Amino acid sequence: MIEEKRTLTVDDLAKIKTIGEAKISPDGEKVAYTIRSMNLEENRFETDIYLVKTVGGESSRLTEDGKSRLLTWAPDGRKIAFVQGVEDGKKRISTIGLDGENRRKVHDYEVSNASLGVLTVGETIQWSPDGSKIAFLATLEPHDKEAKIRVIDRLKYKAFYGDSDMRRRHIFVTSPLGIKPPRQITFGDYDEHSIAWSPDGREIAFISNRTGKADMNMHLDMYAVDIMSGETRRITESVGAEYYPTWSPDGSMIACLATTRGNTSNESTPEDRHVWVVDRDGGDPRDLTGELDRACGGPLNWTPDGRRILFTASDRGRVPVCSVSPRGGDVVKVLDGDRGHGKVSVAQSGDRMVYTYTDPKTPEELYSADLDGGDVVQLTRNNAFMEEVHLDWPEEFRFKASDGLEIQGWIYKPMGFDPQRVYPTLLSIKGGPSGMRGYTFYSGLQLLPAYGYVQVAINYRGSSGYGQAFTDAVVGDMLGGECRDNMEALDHVIKTRSFVDPNRLGVWGGSYGGYLTNWIVTQTSRFKAAVAISSISNLFTQWGASAIPSWVEVEIGGLPWEKMDLMLRQSPIMQADKVRTPVLFLHGEMDYDTPIVEAEQMFAALKKHGVETVMVRYTDDGHGIRMKPVNTLDSMRRVVAWFDKHLKGVSSTT
Repeated sequence: MIEEKRTLTVDDLAKIKTIGEAKISPDGEKVAYTIRSMNLEENRFETDIYLVKTVGGESSRLTEDGKSRLLTWAPDGRKIAFVQGVEDGKKRISTIGLDGENRRKVHDYEVSNASLGVLTVGETIQWSPDGSKIAFLATLEPHDKEAKIRVIDRLKYKAFYGDSDMRRRHIFVTSPLGIKPPRQITFGDYDEHSIAWSPDGREIAFISNRTGKADMNMHLDMYAVDIMSGETRRITESVGAEYYPTWSPDGSMIACLATTRGNTSNESTPEDRHVWVVDRDGGDPRDLTGELDRACGGPLNWTPDGRRILFTASDRGRVPVCSVSPRGGDVVKVLDGDRGHGKVSVAQSGDRMVYTYTDPKTPEELYSADLDGGDVVQLTRNNAFMEEVHLDWPEEFRFKASDGLEIQGWIYKPMGFDPQRVYPTLLSIKGGPSGMRGYTFYSGLQLLPAYGYVQVAINYRGSSGYGQAFTDAVVGDMLGGECRDNMEALDHVIKTRSFVDPNRLGVWGGSYGGYLTNWIVTQTSRFKAAVAISSISNLFTQWGASAIPSWVEVEIGGLPWEKMDLMLRQSPIMQADKVRTPVLFLHGEMDYDTPIVEAEQMFAALKKHGVETVMVRYTDDGHGIRMKPVNTLDSMRRVVAWFDKHLKGVSSTT
């Protein structure tokens, strides 16, 4: 007898656990990983360290403080170093045995909260190959946290969440015994990040912007510092940006992710990152994945023999694990299918790797496999409770947009779906514009169908996973082709699926999806309700008041005063008088990615024009409303309630 499943609820979201990091041991026999979970009583997210064998078995918990992360293995595989949050915003490096015993404090330190002008940061703490040192990023500059008067002389005086302390991050090394104070080995008015020890332990490669105009551009290059002398040498000198430096096992080459354009953004950037490799002295740089024509992701991993480099790629809603030779040639998909893979970690010896797995019905879990993708073993079942919950496997669809571009999308359906019935339908718009949706788990896409809605989601032009030309299609045309793609997708589904009720439509989205939501309600009144989360309404204030002015410059192809017509035309606030749709705005006051002034302006304009609107401000939260569990759950309850009110005419019982 098959036990009937129940519907998903907002409360279920509080139980979902995610994998934060996963690092395989040097011998490939174990994996240390972190689990992130909600603590509703204390209203905080907790992260702790666990250990499991790569052949499977029970996991053991190494920490229980809820504040432990940033793992690095000792080269002999007997200990793990990690970072724990302590009092006054400080951090503590500690080591711990694999049995959870012999925990030892190494050092306390501070690190700047400044946005580095880079979305992808690699390792921030790493054990040296000989085991005698631990390198980490820290900040020594004094900072008055209680200052009521702040003098600003830098453009990037905001972090993504709240004000920036504008201090610099430098590389330090210390003994794992914690006997002596750490030794600083990089200096200057620069920031370093993404550290990587050379195999011989003589150097640390890192990424830094040393143009003297780091607040103005994204020219991130690779450097290496000599551990003994402190002498720094430059490895690359490129127009674009490098990420994730990773040494080959013999130390002769360094792999990285890189872009080649000078107009790179520190947020969702249109240029796809490719896997590159350079000789250790910077010679012979080569793009290994140019012919793949897909956005590539890290971390990067060399096989122990140095013959292949493993990475992930975005590919039409899927995220396979791929490999390529450092000499170039064909890219091989090692793990593929209707799912997403991530957090790949390869052992220094043997033929084993670990990675995370997710699909539309499965939150992230940890797996191991051989380097050729064989002998797959599931290592964790952190979300086994979801097996009692109905989750929908979405129906994929494709259609030709009016200009001939093929668009891919998915339809999520309620539990007990009856194709003879007619359902209220929501258009869910992803953020970005780069990045993609597809065959991975998204709680928002599963939640609304659980409350009786059909939900439609697409990867509109500008999304990753379809090649560089597709991603570039949004540049200079924000709100244009993307808006048409979303509306034509909805029309296509209405025309081809009789279960969609064209008279009960809603639209919602977060970040760039909120920006598109704000725009769509200025262009049509066909939606009965809309929800804009962490949205954008005015490109002028988004450029001048956010931590990411470069994002606007890249997307419009210039500075605001150089593209005045685009700035006006692509700001929903300029057409707010046309809105007739009730709109709910959800925004964090600590959000400097898309500052709350974006919601405030649109809310005020709708109020002035007599449109039903509500703005909910989360005073202790930031972008996406995901810093505090209570806020996260509250925001989703409000989304459901808003649509229930306007599309069903009922009060929500969430």
